[in-house]
Amino acid sequence: MPSGIVEIESNKETKFKGFVTAPASGVYPGILLLHQEYGLDANIRAVAEYYAANNYTVFVPDLFWRDLPGCELNSLESSDIKTSENIIKKLNIDQSLNDVTLCLKWLRETPQCNGLVSTIGFGIGSNLSYLSGLWLDIESSVCYDFNGSEFFIENDTFIRRPMLLHLSNDIYESIKIDKKENFIEGVNNIDLNVYSDCYKNFYRIADKNYNETNTTKANKLTLSHIKESFAKPHNT
Repeated sequence: MPSGIVEIESNKETKFKGFVTAPASGVYPGILLLHQEYGLDANIRAVAEYYAANNYTVFVPDLFWRDLPGCELNSLESSDIKTSENIIKKLNIDQSLNDVTLCLKWLRETPQCNGLVSTIGFGIGSNLSYLSGLWLDIESSVCYDFNGSEFFIENDTFIRRPMLLHLSNDIYESIKIDKKENFIEGVNNIDLNVYSDCYKNFYRIADKNYNETNTTKANKLTLSHIKESFAKPHNT
């Protein structure tokens, strides 16, 4: 499958684009990749290609299609950071989860996907990956940092399928300050990794906080996590 932009449509009100990539031939498990607060940019497309190179069919939906479709923001530019913050403030999580559900269906029905799908999210996409692990029919979920902790709620004590968390030290400390760490420590099916010498965006190549060593470590753990979950699908 050649990499490129595709359009998803369920009705006149819901029509948006995304980036899809997969190995050249064959049928593989799917990954729904949920981007950061910087949009469907070159960084997340490179991440998609990384997972495609590891034999997965990957789809990255444009989560910001309602407010700023096709945006590619720079995490090093103060004006772009402000734009991303404004988008996040307006983002409706319920609508976004509906988009995720639609994308899961589309990905499962793609000829290059075998019907098994996991989610991997970064930043605000990580929030959605976390909620997908709570409420949606997926094999597993992976979360690289979070955008705030207000979405942790009291019924988060049971995760349906295996979940892997990669948290930079500053994000983890902010969760502790908000007294929400009890929702991610010792909860069923969660594997938590805290990178004590890292800061937000440690996994983002185009960022001052990029840490190659820990990104490589986190990505290897992610590959192992999703491979194991695909080997034991929940419907068997």
